[in-house]
Amino acid sequence: MPNGTSTGQKFYKLQCIECSAEYDEKQTATSCLKCGSALDVIYDYERIKRRMNMFALKNSPISAMKYLDFYPILDLEKIVSLKEGGTPLYHAKHLGKKLGLPKLYVKNEGANPTGVFKDRGTLVEVTKALELGAKAICLASSGNMAASIAAYSTVAGIPCYVMVPEKTPIGKLSQTISYGARVLLIRGAYSECAKLAVQIAQENDFYLAGDYVFRREGQKSQSYEICEQLFWRAPDYVVCPIGSGTNLSAIWKGFKEFYKLGFIDKLPKLIGVQPSGCQTVVEAFNKKKRKVVAADYIETICSAVAVNYPLDGNMVLKAIKESGGMAVAVDDDDTLAAEALLANIESIFVEPSGALPVGALKQLSEKGIFKKDDTVVVVATGNGLKDPITAMSNLPSPPSLEPSKEDINRYLKYKLYKLRAASSKGRQKTLWNKMPTEKQLQKIIKEKFDILIKGDYLRAVYGELLNFQAKGKSVTESDLQKIVENVLKEFSSKKPVLKILDFNLQITKTKRPVTTIDIEFMGKKICAKAEGVGPVDAIIAALKKGIAKDDKLEVRLLDYAVTIHSAGTDAAVEVNITMGDKSGEKVLGSATSPDIIQASTDAYIRGYNALYWKSKKK
Repeated sequence: MPNGTSTGQKFYKLQCIECSAEYDEKQTATSCLKCGSALDVIYDYERIKRRMNMFALKNSPISAMKYLDFYPILDLEKIVSLKEGGTPLYHAKHLGKKLGLPKLYVKNEGANPTGVFKDRGTLVEVTKALELGAKAICLASSGNMAASIAAYSTVAGIPCYVMVPEKTPIGKLSQTISYGARVLLIRGAYSECAKLAVQIAQENDFYLAGDYVFRREGQKSQSYEICEQLFWRAPDYVVCPIGSGTNLSAIWKGFKEFYKLGFIDKLPKLIGVQPSGCQTVVEAFNKKKRKVVAADYIETICSAVAVNYPLDGNMVLKAIKESGGMAVAVDDDDTLAAEALLANIESIFVEPSGALPVGALKQLSEKGIFKKDDTVVVVATGNGLKDPITAMSNLPSPPSLEPSKEDINRYLKYKLYKLRAASSKGRQKTLWNKMPTEKQLQKIIKEKFDILIKGDYLRAVYGELLNFQAKGKSVTESDLQKIVENVLKEFSSKKPVLKILDFNLQITKTKRPVTTIDIEFMGKKICAKAEGVGPVDAIIAALKKGIAKDDKLEVRLLDYAVTIHSAGTDAAVEVNITMGDKSGEKVLGSATSPDIIQASTDAYIRGYNALYWKSKKK
C-alpha cells in the first residue's frame, strides 16, 4: 500500500502524556526527560488521510503490514516483519450461549508468529531500532516480549540482551533462547528487570526495547483488524488483560484513530482485567484515582501480566475511564477454569493471562453489565503453549495403557475418558477428617471426578490413601485426584512381582545415606542393605542388590521429575520416573505422597512392574 514515508519526512512527533514536552526520537523513545512520564506519538492525521490508499485499505488481506500509514516508520526498506497480525476473530457461539452473549467474539492473538500479541509492537520497535542505527537491543520482559524481540532481532541481525524474572515459564524461556537471545535470569520482579534494562542500555548505548511509545503504535493494529473483521464496525465492549498497560492503551488509540478518520461510527467500552494477586490498575479504578500505585507484593500464575508497577498503567486507567468502561480482577482459580473452558468449548488454547478476560465474563454477565445484543470482543493475548505446565496443573492426567485390546476395553468399560480434574475452587480443601469406607470413597470419587471405579482399582486407591494419611497429612481434592490418576496409570490386570514391604533409612549430614530394605520379589521375601549418594539412590541401590540374582531386566532410570502441587512443607509431591530395561522398553512410573522418598520408591516399583510384564509379552 503506498505510504509516502520512505522519503524520511516526519509526519509525527513524540510528546509527553503529562507535561506535553516534545522530543525527537533520537533524544528519547522511552519516557519524558523532564517528568519521567510515558510518551505518545502525535500524528498529522490530515496528512495521513490525504496520503492513504482507501481502496487498498478496504480490500487488501488483513495483516499488521497493511496499516503502515499508521506507524511512525520513516524508512520502509528497514521494515522487519514475520507476517504478524491477521489473527482470527472467532465467533464464540458455544461460550456465548453459556454466558448469554450471542455476539461474543474471541480475537486469538496466539496466532501471531511467536504466539503472542507482542509481535505487532515488535514489528515497529525493531524497525525503529534499525532506523536509529542500534548496535544491540536490550529489554526486560516477563517472558512473551523476550521471545518476540529475540525472534525479530535475529531476522534484523541485531544482538539481543534480555532480563527476565527467575520464575519465567520454561516455554517462554526455551523459545527466547532458541531464537539466539542472550538471556539473564534475575532474582526479582519484572520492575527490577526493567530498571536494570534501562541502566544497561544507557551504559552500553543499546536500543532499549519494551513497553514504550513505538511498541504501542504496532499493537494498536489489533483494533483496526477487529473493526475490519466486524465489517467496519466497532464492538460494544473490548475485554483485555492488563500487564504493563501498553496493549490496552494501544487498542484504545487504534479505535480512536479509526473513529477520528471516519472508518467507524462509535467507540467501544474497555474492560481491563488483572489477576486478583496483581490488581494495581483495578484498585486505582475502584478508588477513582488518577494514577496507579506500585504493589509491594504480587502473587499470580498469570506470569505474562505479573507486573507490580505497570509502566503505562496511568494511560490505560485514563483510557478505561474515557471509554466509560471498567477494570476488574479475577482470581487464579477462576482463570484456570476459564482457560480450560475456552479450550474445551471453543478449541482455543490460551495461556493463563490470555484467559483472564474469559474469567471476567462470568462475573460481569452475572452483574448484568452486558445487554443481550451487545457485541463483546475478548482479546486472548497468548498461546497456551507458552505455559503448558500451568495448564496441566488444572487438567486430569490420562491413564497409561498396555498395547492390548483387553486394557482398552477395560478403559472403555470404566469410562475413564470421563475423568475430570479437581475443581479449581476446592483443590486445596480438606476432604474429610475421618477416613471414609471404600463405599463412601467410591461415591466421593464419582462426585468429584465423574468416574466410577471399583474392584481392585478401588482397593488400590483406598490402600494408597491409608499410606498417604499415615504420613500425617490431610487429604485434599488435589491429592485425591493425583492418587486416583496414579493408580489408573497402572491400568493393567497383572499382579505386581516386586513390592517394598518396609525400609529403614539412615541419614546424616556428612555421610552417605544407608538403607536396609525388606522386599517381596517373585513371591520370595528378601532383605538387602546398600548406600547411595542420596536417600532415593540408597533405596534403589538396596532394592537392586536384593533382586540381582533373579532380575533379568537391568532397569535404569532415564528421567526423574518431582512436582509440588501446593504450598507448605507438608505439601504432597508427585514423582514421575521414566525407566528403561536392557531391551529398550520404556515406561513411566508415577506416585503421590507427602513424603518425596515414599513417592519416589512407589513410582520406581510401579515402573519396574510395568516393565516386567512388558518383557513377558516378548
